[in-house]
Amino acid sequence: MSLSSRRTFNQQLGQFLLSAAVPAAVLKLCQAESSNQASLETNLNNFLAKADPEIELLVPTFLGNDQRRFYGRGVPKSLKLIDKFQLGSGRTFLGKRSVVWSGAGWTGQPTITRDGGKTYLIIGAYDHNLRKIDIATNQEVWRYKFDDIIKGSSTIYIDEKASAENRIVILQGSRSGGGGKKVVPSFRAISFRTGKELWKLDIRRTPSYSRDNDSSALYLGGGVLFNAGENAIGYFLDSSTSKAKLKQGIKQPNILSEVQLYAAGDISKHGGNLVAESSPSRLKDRIFIAAGSGHIYGISIETKKIVWDFYTGSDLDGSAVISKSGKLFCAIEKQYIQGNGGVLKLNPNKEPNASVEWFLPTGNRRFSSWEGGIIGSVALNDEYNSGEFPALFATNAIDGNLYIGSQDMTTGKKTAVPWREQSYDTPVIVFKKEIGSSISTPIFTDGNKLISAGYNGVYLFNLNWERAKSGDKNALRNAKGEFYHLKVTESGRFKPGLSFEATPVVWDGIVRICARDGWMYTLG
Repeated sequence: MSLSSRRTFNQQLGQFLLSAAVPAAVLKLCQAESSNQASLETNLNNFLAKADPEIELLVPTFLGNDQRRFYGRGVPKSLKLIDKFQLGSGRTFLGKRSVVWSGAGWTGQPTITRDGGKTYLIIGAYDHNLRKIDIATNQEVWRYKFDDIIKGSSTIYIDEKASAENRIVILQGSRSGGGGKKVVPSFRAISFRTGKELWKLDIRRTPSYSRDNDSSALYLGGGVLFNAGENAIGYFLDSSTSKAKLKQGIKQPNILSEVQLYAAGDISKHGGNLVAESSPSRLKDRIFIAAGSGHIYGISIETKKIVWDFYTGSDLDGSAVISKSGKLFCAIEKQYIQGNGGVLKLNPNKEPNASVEWFLPTGNRRFSSWEGGIIGSVALNDEYNSGEFPALFATNAIDGNLYIGSQDMTTGKKTAVPWREQSYDTPVIVFKKEIGSSISTPIFTDGNKLISAGYNGVYLFNLNWERAKSGDKNALRNAKGEFYHLKVTESGRFKPGLSFEATPVVWDGIVRICARDGWMYTLG
């Protein structure tokens, strides 16, 4: 039975059982509140939707799962315009300067949830609004307004202790809403079903100059959430929304513990730019997060303390992505460091100074306020590869290139890394293409496809594997020891010249991506 058929069967069976179990008193109540058949049907449907036990968190957080390496399902066959949704524009402040931004930007990846037989998309935008959108109709269900523009992606989890209408919870951050405020509630919990606010968290003042919240939180289970604020504080929070209490004039969640994501010496080195923008990932009993202070931290979930610390010195924006083999793939921006930014592969089971397996340097290039390196995150093909084909990584860089390479194989050549005062192995790169500068994260999909977006539109690539022999140039080895060549061909392109900073998502083979022109596009 196909996935869609199974869902339809489950939904119909659930509705039959529920309708059979509806007491006569409930039916009479619905009839009493209904003046006609249409409203009676609406009330019954609302009852059934709330009682429907089928909730599927399909893509519930930025980059899909706790390891930040899942991007949706389905095979995108083209990038033809199917539909678009207007996100609008909003005003924000850059220092004391007021600006208007349109659409949605970094990270800007929608999340996808199925509830009550329907599939919905959640997206926050620069018009200050968080929206729930029915995927089937591309129509807005509700919107919730923040104090400032929304940049980061949401995280959705199930609060098992909550009432039915508040059981599915959205966690979403925003920019701070302007300076000079004592309380800055830029991280919030919203009811998925009603669109109503459940609590706000004050991102308190620290030596970091930002009180925004771009990070996508993690639900750790056991009633615990983890979120990183741009004030460089990691928050362990009680996931039960019913335990939120009035504090500083607003209803706030119960803070279980805090972790400081910088060292005292980082304050002078970065001039207050200690901003933690990346999203935390999880490997067994540890959380890993790249901090703007220049550290890649490992945090024990049990003790809620830092137990691993790899120092780069750079500003770090991309999330620490975790492969099936338990390795970290970390994006390094070219800021505060000599040499180049790029991608680091780390083994977190070794001491930090012995953990580097390879480093890919990317070119230095001034673009906007950046000097080079990688602002987005690294993509892995692990969730789309049964092991038949070699393990790949992909990343977009400020130097204008899309890079695709081997997760495991190196060239035998070393590259000097001045900011570590070391030389490291370099990975085999099998594809490199000038697509224009980008801060978006590319995504792998079913059917051996890859989608990459940037300041020059969106690209669709086919990844074609051909058998090869050991020793062939750029031959990659799979988990069985077999060798393959990768042939990459461009099979689609959308809106050359239009700026895309957000990360795309794919569901049922349909691609959705937000642009800086004020729209979210549906492609396929």
